[in-house]
Amino acid sequence: MEHDEMKILLSGATGFIGQSLLAELLKDNHQIYAFVRKVDKRLEASVKQLTLASLAELDEKIDVFINLAGENIASQPWTKKRKEILFDSRITLTNKVKAAMKHPPKTVISMSAVGYYGVARNEVFYENTPPKPGFSHDLCAAWENSAKAFSNDDTRVVIFRLGVVLGNGGALKKMRLPFLCGLGGPIAGGKQWFSWVHIADVMKAITNAMFDESYTGIYNLVAPQLIEQQHFAKSYAASLKRPAILPTPRWPLDLVFGEMASLLTEGAKVVPQKLEKQGFEFQFDNIEGALTDIAKQH
Repeated sequence: MEHDEMKILLSGATGFIGQSLLAELLKDNHQIYAFVRKVDKRLEASVKQLTLASLAELDEKIDVFINLAGENIASQPWTKKRKEILFDSRITLTNKVKAAMKHPPKTVISMSAVGYYGVARNEVFYENTPPKPGFSHDLCAAWENSAKAFSNDDTRVVIFRLGVVLGNGGALKKMRLPFLCGLGGPIAGGKQWFSWVHIADVMKAITNAMFDESYTGIYNLVAPQLIEQQHFAKSYAASLKRPAILPTPRWPLDLVFGEMASLLTEGAKVVPQKLEKQGFEFQFDNIEGALTDIAKQH
């Protein structure tokens, strides 16, 4: 699809979503700036790298700032220090980018997560459903507010609350080994909801939001198929041609992950209501199809 060339600022360009999005954007003739802490050799030469200092000197008007930066919430237990790092890598970074830009960008597309809704098994969450209190809500709310702060300056802001993004990398990469060893069974009973989305649909939602100005505000970016964690475990094991029989009890998770275990054991039921109203068509709306597609790419 041919689009006008844009000046795009991307944070988190070397992350799981960032790498896929960058590859997609480089197919068109956009001018891409990657916001980096320090110059990164992994990025292609055609991508201009900007640190905080060089961003402050940039006199170009950015069309779209796509904010994907953020330390992985699920890679380590939530110690006090870890919570500060998670906060810093999202909120502080977004605030610093805003302060450094000479001209407000036309559009900001920022990520959040379904963790915004907090821990609740028995309710359904649409974009406007009140959340439950807790660290994951506080983190996502502060992150969303740092993105919303851009909207004072003639800037359209779109925020995607992501489910677990499935693709080659990210969460599946971490789960792959236990599942290959036949250890990937249902977690803590497996009755909690598992909000997921295929990375291809994340790319599609971001690019739609870039070019379609009717996208504005907050969207749940999760597949429309609501599944329980045990359904996911069976489907993922099947896609790897492995059994998923051994259940994972809750207590070792509490031991290893502490407070963060709630993300794995207490998933909420989240519905992509606004995207559906927007007429967004998911390329992958069922878990078997999504996982089969990813297994083929491995």
